[in-house]
Amino acid sequence: MLRTLNISLFLIFLISSISTGFAASSENFSVSVEEIIPISQMVTPYFDSLVESSKISVNEEPSFYGSWSPDGSRVVIDAFFNSMTGTRLYAVYVLNADGSGIRELASTPNNTKERSLSIRGVYYPFSWSQWSPDGSRIGIFANIFTVRDFYVIADPDNTLIKTAGKCNYTTVDNIRENILDLEWQTNFIWNPEDTKALIIMDKDPLNDQLYLIDRDGYVLQKLTDTSDRIETAIWSNDGKKIAYRTGQTEDEETGLWIINENGTENKRLVNGIVIDWSPDDSRVFYVDENFSLYSIKVDGTDRFKLSTEHFYKNDDVLSFSPDGKSLIFNIVKSGKVTIFLANSTGKNVQVLEEFSGRCVFKPSWSPKGDKIAYAQGTDLYTINPDGSEKNLIAPAIKDYEWHPSGDFISFTTSDSVFVASPDGSTKIQLTGDDNNYRFLNKKYLSGWSPDGSRLLISNGSTDLSIIKLKGYEDPLSIDFLTPIEGENCELRVRCMSEPVADSLLTLDEQEIGFTNNSGILNYSCPAAGRYVINASKTGYRSASKVLIVEDNSSASPETSLVTGTSSDPSSNSENEGTSGSEFQVSGFRGTAVIMFLLFFVWRRNSL
Repeated sequence: MLRTLNISLFLIFLISSISTGFAASSENFSVSVEEIIPISQMVTPYFDSLVESSKISVNEEPSFYGSWSPDGSRVVIDAFFNSMTGTRLYAVYVLNADGSGIRELASTPNNTKERSLSIRGVYYPFSWSQWSPDGSRIGIFANIFTVRDFYVIADPDNTLIKTAGKCNYTTVDNIRENILDLEWQTNFIWNPEDTKALIIMDKDPLNDQLYLIDRDGYVLQKLTDTSDRIETAIWSNDGKKIAYRTGQTEDEETGLWIINENGTENKRLVNGIVIDWSPDDSRVFYVDENFSLYSIKVDGTDRFKLSTEHFYKNDDVLSFSPDGKSLIFNIVKSGKVTIFLANSTGKNVQVLEEFSGRCVFKPSWSPKGDKIAYAQGTDLYTINPDGSEKNLIAPAIKDYEWHPSGDFISFTTSDSVFVASPDGSTKIQLTGDDNNYRFLNKKYLSGWSPDGSRLLISNGSTDLSIIKLKGYEDPLSIDFLTPIEGENCELRVRCMSEPVADSLLTLDEQEIGFTNNSGILNYSCPAAGRYVINASKTGYRSASKVLIVEDNSSASPETSLVTGTSSDPSSNSENEGTSGSEFQVSGFRGTAVIMFLLFFVWRRNSL
């Protein structure tokens, strides 16, 4: 009996240890690389072929930028020569996250030195192209310098669709030939429900107005008609309102305005430049002409000042905690950097950290909300929101970014990429030395894929790679085809653009069927309403998409996301067949095993 009890207790101890062995804690933090995918090397032959067919003579290597799709299954790539003396050449490609399935979306082979059309699927200084929330469209920024700035809507599964706005040009040559027919355009942002986008545009850039366009770039509605130009605008978090700023003259129309997304209740709040909405959309944050930071309710009441001056929209940070209850912002003044903490309304402002310096490097919340990271000079620190436990993560960094799980933080030094536990006690090197790595985490961009399985990095502007971590399953993605209420439609499930057969689909947690060998499930569209579609299959990371079926017999996908963002892939209860070598019994399952063993001991002793 004693021998049986000892063996059982040993097994219980062993299983308990396994159940926490892969947790990203300071004591046993573990991350390892499965492979590094040389994206730029894969795209270069396609771009070289374009260069050859364009008969352009160049003596430089192309530059590359990349941007993740919302579900992390694909990447859009910019490849370009941006020569200051010769002809510029641009191409936009889309490929799967594993480097397969490369396809050109658009290119500019007929550019000349005198008239060079730029098409950028990722990034252009002060302008960002954007995936739609469900990943079915990309708003691509394009321009001919000093002639027109505008956007083109692309379908990553097909090709260029059309120019955004009133003109319907569908090829690069037509765009170039008719460039003066296009409006000057800026401030393209998809709405949270993925049904439309806002854009500021006009033939006369001094009279820019606010418009809504649909998913394919067609104008739905002109929202404003002011004597002052519209300068900037942002959606509320629920997509029902828009805050925008009018021009710089001193007439009565100048200032910060709030308007409903259908164009009703257009109301001027105050003279200021909008910065952000509060998480519950009850307030907006803005700066006045002296760059003092304010908070005000959307009805124009309860206005108060957070800082006296020196808050600059493009340089400083105002960021809400993941739970929406707190915010941080920073001020740089007189050789001193101050990071402040406040509640979500902007009240109860407290100094979180203060140090000498003339710039601060993007203080940011951990996705868990339990830590705040910032760089003091070139040294990376984390600190608790209450000001305790300030820890040096690494000295002399060049860049940093939280992992989507919040379990660890990644950073680059002068020659390598590292990850570290949130308190800095454990560090792991992911790449070799003697490189110049950077993360692609500019505005609207992120180095980490949404599920945290891959990290997009650049080594200079000519070398783009993806680091894939061990232990993650590839994500499923869902496409909703022919979405018309009351008619038969198709639900398509893919992984890395390949169809996935026998994937289980549910609608609001009710099983509706399995996909066929083509990854398709035919299904009768539900009545008007909001639904959640889920796709799952053993060996894949499951995916969900919110489907909105509207009263006018139309439907549109709202949001696509990969479920489970834990850095420990095996902690996802739906994951079976994790590719990593670790085994884990976690949560209720671990407890159940222990209880079973205890029952086994009791039962054996009672016999």
